[in-house]
Amino acid sequence: MQAHRYNRLVATNPDSPNYHPLVRRVARALRQRCRVRAGSTVVIGCSGGADSVALVRAMAMLAGRRRWRLRLVVGHVQHHLRDEDAEADAAFVARLAGGLGLGYERRDIHPVEQSGNLEAAARKQRYHALADIALKRGAAHVATAHHADDQLETLLMRLIRGAGTKGLRGIAWRRRLRTADENARVYAVRPMLEVERDQALDLLNALGQPWREDATNADTTRDRARLRHEVIPVIKAIRGDVAGKAVALGEQFGHLHQLVEQQVAAESTGEALDTIDRERARSLNPIVLTQMLRRDLIHAGVPADRVPGHALHPVIEAVRDRVGGVRRFEFAEGIRIEVDRFRVRVLKATRT
Repeated sequence: MQAHRYNRLVATNPDSPNYHPLVRRVARALRQRCRVRAGSTVVIGCSGGADSVALVRAMAMLAGRRRWRLRLVVGHVQHHLRDEDAEADAAFVARLAGGLGLGYERRDIHPVEQSGNLEAAARKQRYHALADIALKRGAAHVATAHHADDQLETLLMRLIRGAGTKGLRGIAWRRRLRTADENARVYAVRPMLEVERDQALDLLNALGQPWREDATNADTTRDRARLRHEVIPVIKAIRGDVAGKAVALGEQFGHLHQLVEQQVAAESTGEALDTIDRERARSLNPIVLTQMLRRDLIHAGVPADRVPGHALHPVIEAVRDRVGGVRRFEFAEGIRIEVDRFRVRVLKATRT
């Protein structure tokens, strides 16, 4: 009951949770970064964890304000990976939405491990489910609670894996989601991206608002959790504002990737190059050439996650040296890049 009292306050007291720094930052990000207009319907993805509960509470405070007039729907996705705890999470989120007078939609998914990455498969299906809720509710935006610490974790994970400019963009403020209706425009937005997790906890404590804990977040056998609990505290001890720096760095790589894509488009003559003159390839910036070849490999049928930027480094070196002969680089069954004296080609095996 106490949490509801806070939410109904129309206060001018700057110490009120209504004026908490997180609420102000979410309001600014919704308007400037996420491009959510007043009067919009927004689906909020909520797992029941501290971050997403803080986002629900912050947006609920904003929704009734005259300059916003938002219609909010809390969307919860049950993954069926931790059935007992997950059902308790779903019940908690349903009560949270009902107590705040917000709409609630649940979707059930059953992710299957793909390419050895169950987490990635679950994330993909989760966004499909949230986009489905948005279509049903007439919403153009799905808000998720990714924050600055998540951005730092993401950039470190991608750095470890050898990501290129595209991967080092990290989490975007806004990106279009694939939906069942190809003509529909539904966007994932992250209005908490400049917020650090401590601020989310501070808001929840100010509201007396409980949340659910996911035990897997503490499992340091998982790379991301190990970074969160063992590495990032050390980095933050060295530089306290590193999470904010990570957000800024992600934006810079986003701009850099746009420039690279513009150059790739300018150098391209069609949907795929397949063959490129080696002298011409030598003259290109290595990042641009990498993106051109990566695009051709994906077009030929290589899964995108099998072609990280670093996987093409040996090809780029071969293109730029002065060695003759034919060198072949295999990327998937029957798909390869060949570099000879005159050409660089992406080839698919010919069926006999």
